[in-house]
This record gives sequence, structure tokens and C-alpha cells, in this order.
Amino acid sequence: MIQLKTQTQTYWERDFTLNEQDIEQIYNHFLEVERPQTTSQIIESIIAGQVLQEKHALQRRLQNRLIYQPQDSYGVGDELVFPGMEFAHGDVVATRAGINPDEDAFTVISVQMGKKQRHFASDLKSPHDLNATQEKLHTFIEHIDSAETARTFLHIIEPKVVAALLAHEEFILLGGYWFIKPLLADVNVGHLNLAEAVLDFEAGGGPMSTEAILKGIGLDPGIDPLTQAFSLNYALLNDARFDEVAPRGQVAWYLRRMEDPAVTETPEHLRYEPVEYDRIMLSSHMLLLERELADEWSDLPPAAVPGSVTLSLIYPHRAAGTLPLNSSIRSMLPLGRSPRQIMRFVDTDTEEEMDAWVVQEGRYIHGFKAWFEEAGIPIGGYVTLAKTETPGVLHISCDRRRPKREDVRLASIEENAIRFELSRRSIACDYDDLIVVGTDFSSAVDAFSRRINTQKRSLTSLLAMLLPELADLTPQQAVHAKTIYSAVNMLRRMPPGPIFAELLRHPAFQSVGDQYWMFERRRWQRE
Repeated sequence: MIQLKTQTQTYWERDFTLNEQDIEQIYNHFLEVERPQTTSQIIESIIAGQVLQEKHALQRRLQNRLIYQPQDSYGVGDELVFPGMEFAHGDVVATRAGINPDEDAFTVISVQMGKKQRHFASDLKSPHDLNATQEKLHTFIEHIDSAETARTFLHIIEPKVVAALLAHEEFILLGGYWFIKPLLADVNVGHLNLAEAVLDFEAGGGPMSTEAILKGIGLDPGIDPLTQAFSLNYALLNDARFDEVAPRGQVAWYLRRMEDPAVTETPEHLRYEPVEYDRIMLSSHMLLLERELADEWSDLPPAAVPGSVTLSLIYPHRAAGTLPLNSSIRSMLPLGRSPRQIMRFVDTDTEEEMDAWVVQEGRYIHGFKAWFEEAGIPIGGYVTLAKTETPGVLHISCDRRRPKREDVRLASIEENAIRFELSRRSIACDYDDLIVVGTDFSSAVDAFSRRINTQKRSLTSLLAMLLPELADLTPQQAVHAKTIYSAVNMLRRMPPGPIFAELLRHPAFQSVGDQYWMFERRRWQRE
């Protein structure tokens, strides 16, 4: 089979690299088209260039040479090209009669190919696959489709192209498009001031698309619209007044000074100071429970990109009006490089739409306080997120039901100590009974939390404070690990890993099976 190297997967996987000549070709491509290009468009131009180079090289190699065909006759001094051997070439240096009982008389030619001499049959009377006319070979070369080649191998070379372009500062990547700095449209301070005014007075701070902003700032209408948008995006990105807040593949802008403080600074309830612990201590059952709790600070890799995720709210998120940006939810979202992104959530029961902020560094999604209240979701309540066909839009739901009065754990602060009691409350959605640790006195609980954290109380002392109080609510005097995790998070933001490790480490905490724990005062020594 005759095949050019640029038509093989091996070449693009193993042999292809972008050299400075390729980079210059891409740069010249921009100078020619004078507008931003997608990675796919750039790859198509690269592959077109590579295919063209190979075509020209082959045409030069074929010039004044004969294409080897077993049916033809050759003499000493003839220059041959062998398409079936990646178009290798050589000179005939000797001929002799061939001997094969299955063939009529034929000739063996000796061909010098570099330092090696190889032997081939000629004057064969029987049909052979390598017999082809020179005209057919040239037609084959001319009709190679570089666009089809690009579509076939794009996924292989895209990472190489992106890495190479990012390493050259003259190339800029924004919103899925590339451009070069010399071709940027002039966006001056006056334009940026107008952009700020447009965002402020027309959009209440944002979000607003680049195209909408362009209508109000008056860039030169003679400039290509795509170039206008790219140039404005680049200027806004380099001005501290503006924040790019769209999901991956889209672009939208917001004024930083008008963003919710809970987006620009992590809410007090969600601030986690990492705690060192030995994960080797955790049993397989604890690791499974850790995955079930799906805390955003557990750093768990998702098993696969899920179609939906169901989680149970803990106190910090219920109080802050947020959802955790855990590993499973993160994999569902089209997250870009921006630290803050606005995405839309649609209630599957009411079809109500709400915008919420995905804060990547803080690992939370902000904007659900009103929805929690309206739906009556308690601490421990289940919330489900599901993918939609629209990027940046997710379905959100809770299992609403007719309100029922249930016994729930409630915390209060008495004499500078935390106390728990069982009390009946009306609950209108499904929930995890082991997570429910609520309060009617959130201000007092939060003030108590600040005091003990100012005192830098150890995790061990927090557990020793909480376990006896929670144990008094059950006849068995035992508390489930989920409940312990939920209660700790009323006072200090903490993923389950360090909590579980501390339960195993200190002798005052004794496992009684099925993830239930007791507190033994006689083993307790205050740390």
C-alpha cells in the first residue's frame, strides 16, 4: 500500500514536533488571514503545510527518476524510486537472470540504496500490486486532502500545538481563539472607561458578553468583528476592573467592584485550614464513607464523569448558601481558567432559573441561600445536580414532599458549652438522618465557633467536646461517623479524612462497629 508519512498515525504521534519553521508558518498564517483562529484552524494550516512539503519533496524525488514496477525492464545506471518503501530511491548497479520455477524468465536488478545494496525482480510477466503508472502516482499525491488529514489526526497533535504556542509570547489564547499581538485592534483607556460604564449602567455590573459591550464603546467598524472582540477581551483581561466569568468556551464580563463579597472572599463558614494526617490509618470502610460524603476538600478523583450527583448539605454550606465544588461536580462543569465563573441552574420542579458563582479556589458554588429557604432544605437535606445538553447549565433539585414532623438533632450554646437535644421539626424534603445536626441559634453557634477557633482548640478536643453530648441522644451512647463529621463542621470546616484519622488515633474514641463511635472518659487526657 502506497502511503505518505503525513497520512499515518505513527508520524503524528511519534515523529511530529513543531520547530521554529512551523511556528513562523503559523505566524505568517495569521498575517495572511488577519483574524483570530481556533486551534482546529491552526492545526489544519499546519497539516496543510506539512502535506504540501511532503508532496513537493516527493515530486522532487520523482523528477528524472523511474518509479519501480516489477513489470518493467531496467539497466545499469537507471535511477529508481520505490513507493512501497516510503519512496526510498537508489541506482541500478547490476543485473542478472532470475530463477524461479513458478515464474517465466525474469531479471534481478541490484540497487544501491545509500550504503546498502538490495535486489528486486524486473521483467515479471505475472501481475503484481506494485505495478502502477507514473501518472497514477502523481494523481494519488495531488489528491491527498489535507483537511481530511487534519480531522483525522487533530486529537493527536492538538496538545503539542497548544503547548508550543503557549511557549511563544507573541501568541495569545482567549476564549478558544488564538491571535498575535501585532494584529490586535487599538483599545485605549477611553474605550475601557466606556466598557466600565456600559457594564455598570446597562448590566448592573454584569455578566455581559463582549459583543454587547462592543456596541457601546465605538471601536473602528472597519475592523473585522472577530478581531474587535478578541482585542477587547485581551484589553479587559489585563485591566483589574474587569473579571471574566463565563464557562469554558464562552466569554462574559463582570465588574469586580460589584461582585458579591462572598465570591471575592471565601465566606467564614467555608474557610478550611488544612490539617496533616496519615491517610494510611483509614480503613477501606472509612475510605468508602469519605467518598460517600464527597467533601470538596477530600480531593477525591471521580470514578467517571457522572450524569448527576446527589449530596447531603452540611452546616457550613447551608449557612453560606453554597454547594460544594467537589471532584464529581467539578467534572460535570465546563470550567475555564477564570477563578470565578457564573453558571445557570434550573430547578427541575419549578423551572425557576438562578445564576450561581463557581469559585474554583474556594471550592464552592455560591448563590443558593434563597433557594434553600424556599425549598425548606435542612442540614442533611439531599440536593441533586444533573447535566443538561447546554454547557454551563445544570438542573438542580431536592426531593420535595409533603412536610412531615421528624426528630432532629439541634445544637444550642449554654454556659459557654455546646449542647444537643432531639426536637421535632417539619421537614419537606428527603434527607440523610445521620447528617442532620441543625440549630435554632445559628448566631450563638457561630460566635461560639469563633471563640474556640481563636483559642486554636485541637481537633481532638473538639471531638472530646462533641461526642459525649451527641452520645447522650442515643440509648447506646454511640455516634455515627457521619454525625460526628457533620457536628465538627458546625464549629470548624473540616473534611472527613482528618476527623476519621483522629478517631482512630486517640484511645478515648472507641469504635463499636458499623462506623459508630463511643467516648471513654477514663482514656481521655486533655491536649
